[in-house]
Amino acid sequence: MKALYQWLGKHVHAWYGTLIFGLLVFIEGFFIVPVSTMLAFFSLENRPKAFMYATIATLVSGLGALVGYYIGVLLWKAGGRGVLEHVINAKKFDHLVEQFTAYQAWTTFIVALTPMPYKILTISAGFLRLPLTPFILLSMGARGLRFFAISGAIYIWGEKVQYYLDKYFYWVVAAGISFFISFWIVLH
Repeated sequence: MKALYQWLGKHVHAWYGTLIFGLLVFIEGFFIVPVSTMLAFFSLENRPKAFMYATIATLVSGLGALVGYYIGVLLWKAGGRGVLEHVINAKKFDHLVEQFTAYQAWTTFIVALTPMPYKILTISAGFLRLPLTPFILLSMGARGLRFFAISGAIYIWGEKVQYYLDKYFYWVVAAGISFFISFWIVLH
């Protein structure tokens, strides 16, 4: 990762720096790329453009989610069910799909909001054939919330935020997830 950030540091202020950022965010929809830390890096390097980076990340993340979704669809068509039957009982798998579909909004929102691997969500959604429109809208909403929170904090507080992001981000996310799960349990 250090080599990636050193390379980005050379290109962040170039005319094509925003294109590189957008491309890497797009790839994160189906491959491993640390978008939150890249967003923080770009926002710190050019604070007046922090909200522009958050907007780009939100929109392009939705496009990457579409690609990840269709990769999941292709994996299913390429024999996913047959492979799964060797790993999990068909009835258990059908129950899992039913639960994932029933709680699609919660699952999509929580995974898209947190630093959990986004590509697992996008590919799984296609593999399980979740309804596409709600998946994309919920995903972009949660990702946008996360991206604008990061860029907004950096815009307001600058470099101080980077220290706290590095040190406490996962704790805050864990507390947020615990709150959502507790809220859901209380309602049900």
